[in-house]
Amino acid sequence: MISDEILEVHRRAFVHDPRVPGLVRELVAGGYWVPELSFTATSGDQVVGHVMCSWSTVEPGGERLLQLSPLGVLPEHQRQGHGSALVLRTIDAVRAMGEPALLLEGNPKYYGRFGFVRADDLGLLPPPETLVDWAFQVAVLDNDAVVPQGRFVYSEPFRH
Repeated sequence: MISDEILEVHRRAFVHDPRVPGLVRELVAGGYWVPELSFTATSGDQVVGHVMCSWSTVEPGGERLLQLSPLGVLPEHQRQGHGSALVLRTIDAVRAMGEPALLLEGNPKYYGRFGFVRADDLGLLPPPETLVDWAFQVAVLDNDAVVPQGRFVYSEPFRH
């Protein structure tokens, strides 16, 4: 389950997009999220950050791939390493699951340092809802695995 404290992190981290806490609820309720890929960052006994992953698909073919989103850190705790720690923990956990790749939509200057590159350079086309093509990125976690190619299709909660 997702606690009210986690929802508050997303509410405050995404004050410019008040839909994000509802998105988190919908990902959980719809069974898209992967509970073992939901991590929190704490400071003392306070939850100051949260990240989760959910399943989406690549068309044609319908292969499932994991998407990292949302990642939120309370404004007063940003730029202290919490977000980076959450991304690294997620990458390690997704790799340990044996998944070939992890996708996200975000700032390349931030996510590039974790090994994320433009997804379309590897044959993964952004979904129509992507705000800007250059922000749709992938981290290949297993160089020997075949990463599906085609159009990425966000799970239903991301499409409305």
